[in-house]
Order: sequence, then structure tokens, then C-alpha cells
Amino acid sequence: MFLLRRLVPVGVGLGLVLTLLAVRTAVPEPFERLRQAAFDSFQRINPRQTDGAAVRVVDIDEESLKRHGQWPWPRHVVADLVAALQDLDAGVVALDMVFAEPDRTSPALLVPDWTRRFGFRAVESATPLPDHDATLAAVFARGRVVAGFALTRNAQGAPVTRSAGFATIDGDPAGTVPNFEGTVLNLPVLDAAAAGHGNFAIAAGSDEIIRRLPLLATIGDRLVPSLALDALRVLQDEESYTVRAERDGGTLTGYTIRVGAVDLSVDRSGALALHYPTARSTPTIPAWRLLDPEQRPGLRAEIQGRAIFLGTSAVGLSDLRPTPMTPFEPGVNLHAMALDQAVNGQALSRPAWALGAEIVAALLLGLAAALACGFVRLRSAGLAMAFLAPVPTFATLALFARGGLLLDPTLPTFGLLVAHAGGSLARYAGSERSAQRLRAAFTHYLSPDLVAVLASDPGRLKLGGESREMTFLFTDLEGFTAMTEASGAEALVNLLNAYLDGMCSIAMAHGGTVDKIVGDAVHVMFNAPLDQPDHAERAVACALALDGFAEAFRQRQRAKGVPFGATRIGINTGRAVVGNFGGTRRFDYTAHGDAINTAARLESANKALGTRICIARTTCDQVSGVSFRPIGTLMLKGKSVGVEVFEPTGQASDALDAYREAFGRLVSGEAGAAEALLRLHAANPDDPILALHARRIRAGERSVSMAA
Repeated sequence: MFLLRRLVPVGVGLGLVLTLLAVRTAVPEPFERLRQAAFDSFQRINPRQTDGAAVRVVDIDEESLKRHGQWPWPRHVVADLVAALQDLDAGVVALDMVFAEPDRTSPALLVPDWTRRFGFRAVESATPLPDHDATLAAVFARGRVVAGFALTRNAQGAPVTRSAGFATIDGDPAGTVPNFEGTVLNLPVLDAAAAGHGNFAIAAGSDEIIRRLPLLATIGDRLVPSLALDALRVLQDEESYTVRAERDGGTLTGYTIRVGAVDLSVDRSGALALHYPTARSTPTIPAWRLLDPEQRPGLRAEIQGRAIFLGTSAVGLSDLRPTPMTPFEPGVNLHAMALDQAVNGQALSRPAWALGAEIVAALLLGLAAALACGFVRLRSAGLAMAFLAPVPTFATLALFARGGLLLDPTLPTFGLLVAHAGGSLARYAGSERSAQRLRAAFTHYLSPDLVAVLASDPGRLKLGGESREMTFLFTDLEGFTAMTEASGAEALVNLLNAYLDGMCSIAMAHGGTVDKIVGDAVHVMFNAPLDQPDHAERAVACALALDGFAEAFRQRQRAKGVPFGATRIGINTGRAVVGNFGGTRRFDYTAHGDAINTAARLESANKALGTRICIARTTCDQVSGVSFRPIGTLMLKGKSVGVEVFEPTGQASDALDAYREAFGRLVSGEAGAAEALLRLHAANPDDPILALHARRIRAGERSVSMAA
């Protein structure tokens, strides 16, 4: 049974882990968002370290627009910019822009238009009017320029015919990389002059954050490279690419793109996972500096031999993209980062075995948490969980920092948490059921109030006590020894259990704590462990109820021929020390003090007094609504001061008043008091108190003090 109780939390914890994994399979999107958020955090914690030596961005920024006019600039300005880069010996110039329409500022277009519109006549000249597009094309033809183009989902534009070729190994990527229907190409004269052609498409995640840059795409059935990929090719003076499919047990996991001496690992969609440096840290040169002849010579060290990406960060030109590092990263920077990452071999990868490892980790951590909940203390299990919970995050962060591996810490962490939560709740529920059974069982031995107090405040279960005023009630059964000899053991047990059950139930109903049951005797205390300001009244009311029950029980048993005796009750109020007494292995919640001994002696005094209930004055003085008649002063053995005792009676009557008057006269020593008591006894010979006084008077006693 013990093992079963321990295994239940384990089963619940593991069941929740398996449920978590099933939900992850059925509804992956929320888990994917969490995974991406974790990877974004890794990027911010451990950005890619780079000196940016391979790339520079020439930025058409706000200052450049202020100096050279709004965009688009005349093509001869762009030509000057590209020519300046070529003159400074740039390794490659990649343009993150497209020139799809003729430049309307070209004189070759403006003069005929003015002639048609305004009758303007140009001076006859043998030299053709300048054509800015031809000027830009001539600059392109100087070499090492990669022209950018756009991809569209709708069929438009001309087919791509000038991109570099691809050699594929073990499968054609066309079936898995993004497919586009149309293009927005540069003017044919520009395309013909460029050394390379790459698309500048940027794919965002479902939350619009850029985490990957597509290096491959298809137009129809033709593979085309990205701007960064073709810039890398031209930088190395390569003619084509080699694309090899990567498989794990026959399952396609991604591709390796070889460009000259560089191998790039991309996913099934042909996208490169970007490992970002610190936000806006890409080395950047404002375009206006290159257009300023005085600034230009000092830029050679910045330009020479490097891949130069020409683009814009101006807000009005709408090429700012959100990334894990910043919400406003210029799009041109993403292409530059991709090339810099490729050249430096700083790749990010999510291995094919990653998901399997995450599932196994979730199961193992969940099993550990479930076993801890089942077989160790819940506090210790909680500490273990607090220790283990950060482990997946730290482990995956270390793998990210050292090897660029993208492993998800959220699934193992959730596996640990749900297993611990489920196991803890199951353990708690089981403990609560056990505690309820234990409380129910102990209420047969202790007062329900005491059980409740100890359950809510286990700190009271310690050795030691406190001094407080309490009322104690002792009961004893007359003739119990003789009854045991006359009755069989089994019958006696059943009879005594029925009697004690009724007695204890009444005591507990009145708020009493059953301290002990010794044979047929019941010891009850009031005002502990709970505070009971009316403890004396509770004790007297309890005594009257006990007496009524005991007398009715006795009459029923005598009617059956069972010699069941009367129940005698003694009550006293006084200070006592109450608490847990004993040793470290076993202790008892009880009270000690003279007040307890006095209550026990009063119960015994009933036999000599002929009464069933004997109550000390210390109790009677705190009770209202109940009539008492004085019995006398008991001189208990070992005490120098007598104890005034009383018997509870019914309602006030003439007989009670007459007794009190005669008793008072006897106490004060007045003449005729003894004769008055004798007359009352003669009128009521069955009254045990009057019979007691009559015997003492006839024996020559004239006081109310008596030995007990």
C-alpha cells in the first residue's frame, strides 16, 4: 500500500509529461513561438563576435538625402557612388535596390519630352545627349557589381536569365525552397553589365521578426541566389554554385551551398539562420562621404578588398526590419551580416536530432521530478526542482555560445515543471486524504478541537507547557470491579465501549478535551488547547449532561439484569500547566497541577458524601444560571485549607431555601441550626446530603468541615 501511494504521484507526473508532448505534436505553434523567443534571448545574451572586416555598408542615410536630394537619385549620382567604390578597390559592390524604370532625369529623355511639350529645341551637336542609365551601366561594366532584383508572388516581369548557375547533388532544392511567380528586374542594359545578380527578398517569421535570410529561391523552375550569396560568389571570382542535399536516415534536413572556399549550411527552405552581432554594429559609411571628393581618399582602408553593400537606413524609404536585437535594423545590414557570417564561418544550426533530444530531456527531467515527488519530501522535491529548472536553459545557452547549436530549453523545462506540479498535487491530495483519515482516527482518541489545532499548528507538537486557569472534570463508575467479575469479557467490552462512547461524545460536544480514559474513568479538561473563557460553565453543563446520560444508561442495563453502577463526577477549577509531556519518542498532551488532583479527590469524595456530582467553590463562583447547594468543607489529605464543595440542583424551591438557611446557621454556629437540619432530614429521609449531616450531628459534630 505504501509503494502504491508513492507510485501514484510518479504516474501522474509522467502522464502530464506525455500529455504535454502530445499537445506539442498536435498544436506546435505555441511551442514554436516559445522556442523562437528562447533563441532570440540567446542571441541577445550572446551576440556574434565579429570585427566586421569582411563587409561595409554604404548607407544612403538622412544626411545623404539632405545633401544630394530626395530618393531616387539621378542614376549618374548612383554611378558616381559605385565608381568611387570601384576606384577604392572594393572587393564587390552589391546593390540592395532595383532600377526597373529608365531614369527620367536623363537629358536623353528630358530633351525630347521638352521638345514635344514646350517646343524646346536643343543645340545641334555631334555628341549624343547624356543617358544616365547608360552611364550607370558603363560603371557596372567596370566589374564586380552585383545588381539586386525583387521577387513577387504574382506573375509579372521578365524571367531571370543572367543569374549564376547551380550544380545540385543528391536532390534538387527547387521542391523545398520558396517559389515565386514574378520578378522586378533592373533595366536590361544594367543587368547585362552587372557581374552578378541576387534577389534581396527577406522572409519574416510569423511574428514579423527576421531570424533567417533566404539564400535560395526559385522563379518557375530556375534557382536564383540571394544578394548576399551572389556577392560572396563575385567576391571569390567564382562562376557557379554547388548545392548538396543533407539527409538524416533518408530524411532531407537541409542543404550545403558551396561557394568557392566557403560552405554554407541552410535549412530545407534554403534559408541561413542569422547569428546577429550587437544591434546596429555593422560597419557603415554614409554615402555622402563617398560622393565628397575631399572625404573619399581617406576611405580607401575602409573599402579596399571588402564586400560593400549599398542600401538605405532612411526612415522614409521603409527598409527597416525587426530582428531579435532591435525593432529597426536596415534591411541592407541583414545581407551584409549574412555575408560576414559566411566568411567567418560563424553558423547557427538546428541539428536533425534536436527535437528528439529535447523530447528525451523532457521525459528524463519529468521522470526525475515525478520520482522526487513520489519518494522524497515535497520540500526536498521543490528544492530539487528549483535546482534542475534552470539546467536546460544554461545547457542550451552553453551549446549556443560554444557551437552555435539551436536547442530548445522550453520543452524540457515545461516537462520538469508539469511533472513536478502534477506529482506534487497528487502527493498533496494523497497526503490530505491520509491526513483526513488520520484526523478522523485520532478524533476517537483526542478532542476534535485538539486534533484541529495540532493539524493547523504542528508547532504545538513539542515538549513543554504553559500555565493557565482550567476546569477539570473526573468521572468514575461505581461497582465496576464487581461488574467485571459478574460479566463475561466480551460482553463487558461491548458494554463499556457503549458507555464510554456516550460519555466522550458528550464531553466533546461541550468543548471538553478528553485527556485520558483509564478503565471506566474519563478525565476531561476545559480551556485547553483552545481558549474557553466560559470553561467553568461548560464543565458544569457537561457534568449535568453526563449525569443524565449515565443514569439513563444505568437504568437500561439494570432492566436487563446487568448490575451497572452509578457514575460519580468531580469538578474543580484552578491553575495548571498544560502541554506536551514525555520524551522525544513519545509524549502526551495533558495537564499537571494541584487543581487536577483536587478534581480527582472530589470525584472520590462522592462515595462518602452520597452524591453523584461534587463541585468545588472555585468552579461554582464562575457559573450563572445553575443552582447549587452547599455540602460542606472537605479537608483533603495533605491540604491545610479545606475545599468548599457543592452539588448542582434543579430550580430554586422552598426546600432548597430552607436547607441553605439551616446550613448557613450551622456554619455560623447559631443555636438551633442542627435541630433545623434534623427536621429537614426527617421530612426528606432519602436526601443523601441531609442524611450525611444528620449522621454527623448525631455523632456530636456541629461544623461543616469533614475529612475526605
